[in-house]
Amino acid sequence: MGNPFLLQACLRLPSSEIPDSLEIGREHTFSKEGHRLYQINVPMDLRDSNWNFLARVVVLEYTVGRGITKGVFAVVKQFSADEKEVITKTFVSDKEVSEVLN
Repeated sequence: MGNPFLLQACLRLPSSEIPDSLEIGREHTFSKEGHRLYQINVPMDLRDSNWNFLARVVVLEYTVGRGITKGVFAVVKQFSADEKEVITKTFVSDKEVSEVLN
């Protein structure tokens, strides 16, 4: 029996679950299917389901169980439209990494 946890380097949410207002310091809740591990108070990118970068956030707390991970995150940096575009364009996909490593 293997470990059912996924180590997460970003917080990726469906567009419908991304808050309309991403104010710095404001806390928001999230829920993801599966057992996921997040670093606490470590800056990571908030992305939508299309991998577009939206903001930098920190996960403040989370719980795992019964196939669901629930948590709270806070926004620590809002990206400008230019920053969003540049960061999104420089993203390296899992597919690109696999092609290099194979």
